[in-house]
Amino acid sequence: MSSLSLSSRYALVGPGAIGLYYGGLLAKEGAPLHVVARSDYDAMKANGVTIRMMDPRKNILNAEYRIEPAQVAQDTAEIGLVDCVIIAAKSTVNAQLIESLRPLIEPKHTVVLTLQNGMGNAEFFAKHFPENPLLAGLCFVCVNRTAASVVENYLPGRVEIGSLNDTYPEEAQAAVRVFEQAGIKTKYSPTFDASLWRKLCWNVPFNGLSIAAGGITTDKILADPELARRVRSLMEEVQSAAALAGYAISDSFLQGQIDVTTTMGAYQPSSLIDFLDGRAVEVEGIWGEPLRRGQALGAAMPELVKLYGEILAAVAGR
Repeated sequence: MSSLSLSSRYALVGPGAIGLYYGGLLAKEGAPLHVVARSDYDAMKANGVTIRMMDPRKNILNAEYRIEPAQVAQDTAEIGLVDCVIIAAKSTVNAQLIESLRPLIEPKHTVVLTLQNGMGNAEFFAKHFPENPLLAGLCFVCVNRTAASVVENYLPGRVEIGSLNDTYPEEAQAAVRVFEQAGIKTKYSPTFDASLWRKLCWNVPFNGLSIAAGGITTDKILADPELARRVRSLMEEVQSAAALAGYAISDSFLQGQIDVTTTMGAYQPSSLIDFLDGRAVEVEGIWGEPLRRGQALGAAMPELVKLYGEILAAVAGR
């Protein structure tokens, strides 16, 4: 198995907001980052990756970094085998990625790290690459891709990295060290599913209601009494499902998620951006699969049933 370090060879698949931000920070600290770019190829070849650190309340630029990846390629065959593949593409295209990933992944060596929203991503890739360590990172962060190869950060947040079924602790801890060396606040998650349920406490209500309520930002969700009530109810349903799965989430954690959201200003969640831009929305990973798993555990989730239906209808009627 690969023992990751900052000098390991990395490939980034999916240079959207999350991929540009974390891949860019790794490359900024010297990691050899090979980026698979398609629509952004020309811009990234010419200008590299630009990371802009913003103050969302004052709408001012605090810092800007321009980073040159080791390689920008349109075909994974141009890159070849790497030590770690970072998958930051939307989960809606996972099935389409498999064949393009094969030139990058050496069996029993390459670490596969998904930085994606929702449930089921690591399990999906493990079916196709069963001999490789499968890691997953949950990104508690506010970032938006504002132009080709340009990403803005509004809240640095943190990353939690664990492994599928908690079976690759050494590889996960090595990835944590690499991220920390790149200046990213990161923690090791010894029980990854617990971290996944916690992340859904934010993603389910805020990504969902931003679409269901007609395309609104997080500040408007919290300013509306009925929507704020739904936020809390959805969080509590996720909390209850997690408890049935064996993972306790405190009431103070839920309140903390609401409190931190108030500092984000008029933030557009990633699912809302996809919805408004006419792109596929990660409906099943963020809402469908948590609902199915929660109901299978015996959780009553009427608010999530309602929200899931609203999002399906909004996407279908777009």
